[in-house]
Amino acid sequence: MKRADQSVSTLWLAVVVLAVAMLVASVIPVPAATPQTDPTGSVDTTTLLHIVGYVTLAAAGVIAVAREGWPGRPRSRRVEISAVASIVGLVALFGVGTELLQATISWRTFAVAEVGLNAASAAVGGLLATMWFYRPVE
Repeated sequence: MKRADQSVSTLWLAVVVLAVAMLVASVIPVPAATPQTDPTGSVDTTTLLHIVGYVTLAAAGVIAVAREGWPGRPRSRRVEISAVASIVGLVALFGVGTELLQATISWRTFAVAEVGLNAASAAVGGLLATMWFYRPVE
């Protein structure tokens, strides 16, 4: 039983580490040598990073809830829609917070479009993880 408690903290710790890494990446100066578009020249590099980051963070949160439940609460037999909505909402709010933080930093900028992109990416990540872990109650 003690091992299960350890895995809960390890999985949730991974989610927190990912969120902290995204926060740090959101406030550090962007090197001048960073390519502004992907190799095909069609998508802005920061757009790709936002999509990958927020899809991954939301999916990791949903996976943590699906496998371990909320910290301090017993695990449910299935992924609850309310849990997925909570994770997606928290990740979207995290995106709003990082954008507001960027507004206070001279070398970063606040962008409403990125707030929307972060929220949409969080929704996609939550949906993908839910589809992966959904099991109908028998």
